[in-house]
Amino acid sequence: MTSPDVVLDLRPPRFSTALYGASVVVAVVLVVFVLTTPGPPLFTAVFAAFAVGITGYNTATVLSRVRAHADGSLEVRNRLQTRRLQRPDIDRVMVGRQGGAGSMRRVELLLTDGTVLHLVATETLPFPGQRQVEEQAAELRRWIEGPRPPSP
Repeated sequence: MTSPDVVLDLRPPRFSTALYGASVVVAVVLVVFVLTTPGPPLFTAVFAAFAVGITGYNTATVLSRVRAHADGSLEVRNRLQTRRLQRPDIDRVMVGRQGGAGSMRRVELLLTDGTVLHLVATETLPFPGQRQVEEQAAELRRWIEGPRPPSP
C-alpha cells in the first residue's frame, strides 16, 4: 500500500516478479530433491547454501523500489541498501545498461557529487522493456523538475 505523500512509485516489472516466483518454486523443488537424495554431505550443504543465497538476492531485487515523496525526497531501495535523496542531490536522470549491448536496461541517477546511482527497481530486459524504462525515466525527470511556481 502506498502512503498519500508518495507521488511516484517505481517497482520491478511484473514480468520480473513472475520470473522470480517461478525461480522460487524451482529452487524449493531442487533443494528438497537434493536434501532427500543420499549424497555427499558437502555437496548437499554447498548446493543448499547457493540456492538460499541466489533466492535471497532475487528476493531483495524484487523488493527494491523507488519512491518519490511530495516533500521533495526520493527513497531508493536497492537490494540491501536504502538511500534517501533530495531533489537538489540529483543532477540528471539517465537510461543505462547493466552490461554491454543486449543486457538489462535501467534508470540511473547522476548525483551532484559525481556518483551514479543505479535504480535496481527499474531493471528490465532490453527489448520489451525499453519503452517502460524510458517512461520511468521521464516520470522521474518530471518529478525532479517539481511543481512550477505560478507565472507573474
